[in-house]
Amino acid sequence: MVDCELINIEKIGNEERVRIINYVMEKKGVKARDLGVTLNLISMIRSGKRRVTEDLLCRALKFLSNEELAKLLGQIPELEPASISDLVRVVARARADPEYRDLLLSYLDRYLGDYVRAMGNKWVVTEQDIEEFIKAKRLEGVTEKTLRDYTHYLREMLAELNWNLTPDGIREYLSGLAEEGEEHVLHHLTTALKSLLKTILEPRDPFLFGLLYHAFKTYKAKSNNRIKLPTIDQLRQIWQQLPTIETRFYFALLAETGLRPGEPFLLSIDDLDLEHGMLRIGKVTETKRAFVAFLRPEFLEWVKTNYLPHREAWIVRMAKLWESSNLFTQEVIEKAKRKLIPFDQSRLRREIKDTARQVLGREFELYELRKFFATHMISQGVPESIVNTLQGRAPPSEFRVLVEHYWSPRHEELRGWYLKYAPRVCCD
Repeated sequence: MVDCELINIEKIGNEERVRIINYVMEKKGVKARDLGVTLNLISMIRSGKRRVTEDLLCRALKFLSNEELAKLLGQIPELEPASISDLVRVVARARADPEYRDLLLSYLDRYLGDYVRAMGNKWVVTEQDIEEFIKAKRLEGVTEKTLRDYTHYLREMLAELNWNLTPDGIREYLSGLAEEGEEHVLHHLTTALKSLLKTILEPRDPFLFGLLYHAFKTYKAKSNNRIKLPTIDQLRQIWQQLPTIETRFYFALLAETGLRPGEPFLLSIDDLDLEHGMLRIGKVTETKRAFVAFLRPEFLEWVKTNYLPHREAWIVRMAKLWESSNLFTQEVIEKAKRKLIPFDQSRLRREIKDTARQVLGREFELYELRKFFATHMISQGVPESIVNTLQGRAPPSEFRVLVEHYWSPRHEELRGWYLKYAPRVCCD
């Protein structure tokens, strides 16, 4: 449903307004009484003898989705103009005026409730938090070797999650370790993470501490995950129903490459090789090695036509806000602008999970896409060594070949296997 309070309806001309009225009546089966007008009046409006009022337009917009309105107008409707100064004034008045504050909070809950609640589920960890954790553990008598193990595994996880801890992010990361048989790492990491949360976060934010602390268990034994993976047709349904271009890109990337859920957010736009249809990842840790990922021609064309222009337009808009706010240094802004996926990771995950729940009728974890990719490729007869290399589970010798050479016979071999057998989720 389109909410006319959130767009500048004054910019919508009468010809476009009539087009909207005609559409909701002819395609949606809306009657004159549903719009609160008489048959005589609606006939005069549709014949051009009377103008479509803003009140009537708002009632008609309630029968449209944002996508339908964009198609009718040929573009996304212009938003009500608002500056950073407007935002500051609203917040300042809300702090001083209880009634205005209640109104603001009601609007936030109505229009941005999911986003506000998602922010309340996230802890942005800092290096200072880690140092404070180390000092507290030393006072408790924890040995230096144990501390080195704790901080090593914690920093490795935090780097993968961009130093943002959320319940979903933690569970997906731990699922990845379990899938790859990293039982030793799982035990040490879950113990260290529980300790970090209890030591640093609990005194500051008991509610957020509870959400994160109870999102996982200390690992003791090998898990038995017998969940039935989604079929390729179900993944295609999910992709088609995802609400935004950026979420479609992220979902298709995971499903068609088998990357770990956090890896795409570590890449810059420079890592996308359009010539070879490839992502150059080249990330190495003691437990993980992701080298390259390939894109099918259809997906690559979709990326060029849909995702990249959408990403660029978003960055242009956001860069102006970032710069005018004076809250970020130019270095931070430039780094954000170079990200392959500059959008909020929590939102993309939530949109995928919500859509998947509707299609599958159950809760869905993003790591299932990595399992799906491996299962699909092996079922097509692709050698396990090829799948392991594509998913970053290859020996160091493979790493040297794939990273030290811009393009090699090994790249060509992997690309050949990929293009012939990779799952087709996007653009099918």
